[in-house]
Amino acid sequence: MGKVGIIELQTTSIKLVIAEILENQSFVVTDRYEDRIKIASDLANFELIKPACINSIITILKAYKALLNASNVTEIKCVASSEYLEAKNQRSFFEELYSTTGFRFQLLSDDEQANYMYLAFANTLDCPKGLVLNINGTNVQIVAYNRRNILNQQYVQFGTFNLAENFAGKDLSPEESMKRMTAEFEKQIANIDWFEGLDPETQIVGTGDAFLSFAKLSKKLRHYPYNRDHSYQFSKEDFDKVYDFVKGLDIDKTKKLKGISSERADVLASGLSIMKAVAEKSKISKFIVSEAGLSEAFILTTANPLLDKPVSDILGNSLETLNLYYNCANIKNTKNIYEISLMLFKQLKVLHKLPRNYVKVLRIASYMNDCGKRISAIDYEKKGFNIVLDSEIYGVNHHEQVLAAFTVACQKLDDFSMTDWVKYSSMLSDVDLEGVRKLAVIVRLASQLDLFNSGKVKDISCDILGDSVIMKTIVESPAEMEIWEGVKVGTDFAKAFKKHLEIL
Repeated sequence: MGKVGIIELQTTSIKLVIAEILENQSFVVTDRYEDRIKIASDLANFELIKPACINSIITILKAYKALLNASNVTEIKCVASSEYLEAKNQRSFFEELYSTTGFRFQLLSDDEQANYMYLAFANTLDCPKGLVLNINGTNVQIVAYNRRNILNQQYVQFGTFNLAENFAGKDLSPEESMKRMTAEFEKQIANIDWFEGLDPETQIVGTGDAFLSFAKLSKKLRHYPYNRDHSYQFSKEDFDKVYDFVKGLDIDKTKKLKGISSERADVLASGLSIMKAVAEKSKISKFIVSEAGLSEAFILTTANPLLDKPVSDILGNSLETLNLYYNCANIKNTKNIYEISLMLFKQLKVLHKLPRNYVKVLRIASYMNDCGKRISAIDYEKKGFNIVLDSEIYGVNHHEQVLAAFTVACQKLDDFSMTDWVKYSSMLSDVDLEGVRKLAVIVRLASQLDLFNSGKVKDISCDILGDSVIMKTIVESPAEMEIWEGVKVGTDFAKAFKKHLEIL
């Protein structure tokens, strides 16, 4: 349906996100660019955007304009975060950007930014009850939501740069400095009384540089094997380990941390102090990180102008979007495979004994069972493993996505790689290993029963008799070939379920 380009202007960075809009009113991001800028410190200290910063922004925007022209983008939107409301020269600043680059920016109010951020999180994360914590250089936004509704909002005109500047130059140890910064931000949020009414299942949904820096450090300390930040989950205990690690570092050592830019290192301690203050005040012990932000929200509303609430089925919409974009499979076929897989999952529950949360894994593996064929039909299962791992699948956590990748990879049990499994052993269990083997057989059997994309198999009933499973198929027309292909899965079925398989 066309490409859209979003330029997002924060006070610490400029981003360009290019996405292709699809017929299901969703999108796939095709390119991302980000450049660091230093405006937050100017706003915190002078409430002015200096000429040197303006010139650097103009240079970046001109480069983005060339990229947009080369990418055949049909619609461009430019958005500036609400922090720019604090600049005394905001009007002349945005007029200069327009006159020199042709880009006219929409400057968001605090309320508008909160609503857009909420849309981004609620349409990409499996987190029905959240306390959004958007940490910026000069302000912090806190938004509480429950499922599909915003409950409360709070804006604190005090961010990482303000906090860091207040304690800069003082003869304090890093530990004492962080302790005082935490106490200072606790004062800023002391009057938020609605924290006490939050549902116990609420998670802190974190976004911004502070949370992305935290995620990188946390994963290193945990020896976390999965290299994704979006939807990274951690506990208060995990947070305290990073906090205790950073409070022992001076700024020179902080800047040497791998994966943390010098700009982020300057405000790492103050960002962690804000996180700690909010966690202590809200008494929330679970966190989840989001990479989605204003850019994704604007792409969403461009693809679906009537969208004002989260989509009802985040995972389903995400899987349909991936299949549409890559045109790798007949959409009807993938739905058929999932429906048959779900029938088998329910019918064989007494044998596999897997909990309900494995259904998400089954769903991803069903929709992406042959995604490796995008690269080659030879050993496509192994190629599919990396595709599932690296795809932006929304509405699932890391554990579920990794399990789905292994399920796609081992549809033939003899090809299962324990070497790959060991790499991810810190986030997986022996129960997961058995679960993957059983789900892989189910998905392969379902794909064979819809081998010709015909949708002939409408229902299945399984009788478990002694050492056998008698699988009766209910079809709308003769399906001898599908059943014949399904019987070929019998060897792996016996290995996974310890039963002989008969299909009628």
